[in-house]
Amino acid sequence: MSVYYDFYETPVSEGEEPKSLHARVRSKGTISGKDFMNQVFREEHMPHAMIVGIMQAISTALGDWLADGYTVEIEGLGFFSTSLKCTRPAMTKKDIRAESIKMSTVKFRPGVEFKRYVSNKMELERADKRFFPEKPKAVGDMDVRKQSMLDFLDANVCITRAEYAGLVHVTGRRAISDLQEFVSSGVIRMRGAGRSVVYIKA
Repeated sequence: MSVYYDFYETPVSEGEEPKSLHARVRSKGTISGKDFMNQVFREEHMPHAMIVGIMQAISTALGDWLADGYTVEIEGLGFFSTSLKCTRPAMTKKDIRAESIKMSTVKFRPGVEFKRYVSNKMELERADKRFFPEKPKAVGDMDVRKQSMLDFLDANVCITRAEYAGLVHVTGRRAISDLQEFVSSGVIRMRGAGRSVVYIKA
């Protein structure tokens, strides 16, 4: 099966020269945890309850190690670590206290063998609009759509209005309204102008 991709303009700061286009995968959707475990069940022929237990044990152990300040390697997969953020601006170390430092996200760095496996299996094909419907049902409320966007930005450089509309299944007008609200509230920042506008995490 093919992986669909398309080309997007790389965001630049005001005054900078435009950069070359970058390619990005057009996601076909999200595989749920239940579907993932069912696939493992079919591949490995292990009792379903055992697979569920193993996944829960991995999740708990991984979370505990990360919460204790470690980078965690899962053999055959890669490395997990955490990143932090300041909840308010600070110019010197004395300008901010510990209570203003929070976890930002959990990061994943794939191992060499895992990257090689995915690369060898992947067959790339230019995105075809037939496979990406224009007007599916909208995703949840604003908070749900915001989280979907932030999850997307954790994995990608930026997001366009069209990508946001497709991601959360809203009209172009609704997408513009949502993105303007997210910019106003400081969740994202806008880069570029006109048809070259993209949005990045603030």
